[in-house]
Amino acid sequence: MELSRRKVGALTVAGIAGLAGCSGSTSFTAEYATTDTGDTGYERTGQRQPSMTRTFAGQEVEITNTVTEYRKQIDLGPLGSSDVGVFAVFTSPQVDVAGQSFNPIANIDAGELVQRFQQRFDDMGDVSRESEEEVEMLGGARTVTKFSGTVTVDGNEVPVFLLLANFNHESDVVVPMGIFPQEREDEEGPNIRQLMSNLSHPA
Repeated sequence: MELSRRKVGALTVAGIAGLAGCSGSTSFTAEYATTDTGDTGYERTGQRQPSMTRTFAGQEVEITNTVTEYRKQIDLGPLGSSDVGVFAVFTSPQVDVAGQSFNPIANIDAGELVQRFQQRFDDMGDVSRESEEEVEMLGGARTVTKFSGTVTVDGNEVPVFLLLANFNHESDVVVPMGIFPQEREDEEGPNIRQLMSNLSHPA
């Protein structure tokens, strides 16, 4: 059984990429971020460079973000096996135009990011903030927010946890996010935190 990319995959790829918004002659491109999967069981399933145009200081600017996605098949008991284990890392470049610096997601907190996911996709629901913790990533302690929610697998609601961070590194904003079933928290929670700790940027 597979959770289609239109569902959880869309949350991590199209969902995050859409956060920066869409409305040139000037372009800015983010550097990829990747992770060492180690023994977590996650496998890289794709990389994308979604682009958009925005207007800054009266000038059209092309922005190219990056998304690297990883997935894992997880046994859901009676529901069978599904690739509901997802880790994705999104990067968005800092834009410098006419002496001004701007990134549309740099100052958005985790709660607002998740709200935007829910506004764009109906397959994730009942999201609520659970806790915050510090995880070492890319040379610093980063705030990771944990949310609970549900995703739909073949018409069945599966309770999940979502771990999300949002921070600046080098000249990009980096947003790593992991989703996994609540019933597998003891195993997959540490796996997602390991994937976050093993990030490399630029890749």
